[in-house]
Amino acid sequence: MIRAWNDKNETVLDEMAEQLVRDQVIWGASWGFVSDQGIRLKYAGKQGAVVPYCDQNVEAGMYYDLASLTKVIGTTTRILQLVEKGVISLSTPVKEILNRFSYGDVTVEHLLLHSSGLPAEIRNKESWSRENLLEYLYTTPREREAGEGFLYSDVGFILLGKIIESLDETTLEETFREHIFNPLGMMDTSYLVQGSRERCIPTECTEQRGCICGEVHDSKAYLLGQCGSAGLFSTLEDMVKFVKAYLEHSRLLFGEETFEKLCSTIKFERTLGWSKEYGKDTLYHTGFTGTSILMDLKGRKGFVLLTNRIHPSRNNEEFLRKRKKMNGIYIRKISD
Repeated sequence: MIRAWNDKNETVLDEMAEQLVRDQVIWGASWGFVSDQGIRLKYAGKQGAVVPYCDQNVEAGMYYDLASLTKVIGTTTRILQLVEKGVISLSTPVKEILNRFSYGDVTVEHLLLHSSGLPAEIRNKESWSRENLLEYLYTTPREREAGEGFLYSDVGFILLGKIIESLDETTLEETFREHIFNPLGMMDTSYLVQGSRERCIPTECTEQRGCICGEVHDSKAYLLGQCGSAGLFSTLEDMVKFVKAYLEHSRLLFGEETFEKLCSTIKFERTLGWSKEYGKDTLYHTGFTGTSILMDLKGRKGFVLLTNRIHPSRNNEEFLRKRKKMNGIYIRKISD
């Protein structure tokens, strides 16, 4: 159900997003609100800063590079489905599935919670070939022992993607489509941009790759192909379907016990795959390109914000500060 009305908090967020566009903090944005009353979608600004994007409006159905939202929309969701079916457990050692992996004490849960001790990034990744990069994933030195604390790790989620591929014996694209996207009607979510790239929002403009549009921005995902940490493209319309399914505890995704596990697990201000930085009853995640999902589980409402904040350059800290303020307004009442 699409709703025409909005509450006071949402009106303020509309105004803030539109002001960010007017001030050219970002060039354009798509955002939406999900609640028991329905769904409301908004679009503002231009697709980008350079020709031809500066002459094209942001409209419905535009593809955004989701970046690290891939971690929760695809990877976390599918891993939890496999846990629910008993194919693996949260305590399953990674090495039991990926026998080339170096550490016997790292579990699936450690990877989901970013507590494996694996590094955030792959050093000097630009100089690696695809084959060497894959080998490095299994042998990369840890920065601390498993379970000793939080360290956000792309490496860990690339490994989770490899676990899914091994268990499902197919590509991430195919298994995510079968078990997540198709059941929820998310026809425009994919590692592969569907149809014309005229519907794609550009990301960073670089010397090496030019103005990136319709191809994954993340350098590891670009090298590896379909990847557990980044690489999915989607539209605002699909993202609100995903959020609606989580808020409604849709059995198309999980049974009630799995949703309860997501709600009740809190370690290092996180749950399985997601951040809880806005409170124990929230799920939150961002993507480097300027995307985010924030859900208030208790209030049964969600806020999706899609931008290309790294266009034409990633040097955009002001957007990150403003988004944090917007999230605070959404979760707490205006009077706070």
